[in-house]
Amino acid sequence: MGQEFEYFVMDARAGFDTERAAVFEALGRTLPQAWKLRRDWGGMDAVLVRAPVLSDLTDGGSSCGDFEYVHDIE
Repeated sequence: MGQEFEYFVMDARAGFDTERAAVFEALGRTLPQAWKLRRDWGGMDAVLVRAPVLSDLTDGGSSCGDFEYVHDIE
């Protein structure tokens, strides 16, 4: 099985500094469709980022690694 990722919408600062950017929404482990991202976040200076899943937690959450910029949401 390949690497799993959690996807997030963050403010535009994540394009160059994920440490200072704010998370707007956690999207889960499925790569979101581009049209849904545009519908919900287009024109809001938001970006899509992902973080590698390191482990699953007993409460249903997950532990993730560092955020990685994926692309701007136009």
